[in-house]
Amino acid sequence: MKRRQALKIVTLGALAEAASQSVAAHGLASGYAWTPGDHHLAFFSEDENRMIDELMEMIIPADDHSPGAHAAQVSLFADLMVSTSDVAEQQRWRRGLEAMQEEVSRSSTAQALAKAAANESHPETELERFFVVLKRMTVDGYYTSEIGIHQDLNYQGNAYLSEFPGCEHEAHH
Repeated sequence: MKRRQALKIVTLGALAEAASQSVAAHGLASGYAWTPGDHHLAFFSEDENRMIDELMEMIIPADDHSPGAHAAQVSLFADLMVSTSDVAEQQRWRRGLEAMQEEVSRSSTAQALAKAAANESHPETELERFFVVLKRMTVDGYYTSEIGIHQDLNYQGNAYLSEFPGCEHEAHH
């Protein structure tokens, strides 16, 4: 199973309701998908946004099925969410960004992300805790974007079916 497919299966059920509530709470509900519109950075600096965009693209990269987090402008979603969050959440992001920037300066972005993700199930350091927050934001932003919903998930909207067509998969016949 490919990593993108596993991400979909694990997060889609819980994400759909949670993300739609989060997007609606921030006044972004426009149909089913978030769009960046004319959003300008409110929390991240330009340099921080470039780094976050690169990290998010590594978490959900473009593939032959659909564009990745960069094309979906997920870093702008993160900026909007963090900029409208409470001070404690903003401080958590600020600490995490500092930890990530320090690690990137010592190695590379890819190596820093790998180090941050290495202990994902039991994060102990600021860098590891930041990875958990960053990954969640990446998934939330991607799967509430036009690209995530319509291109990656192939969501067609609420369609009336006169009958249930059943599974077309060969193994189920």
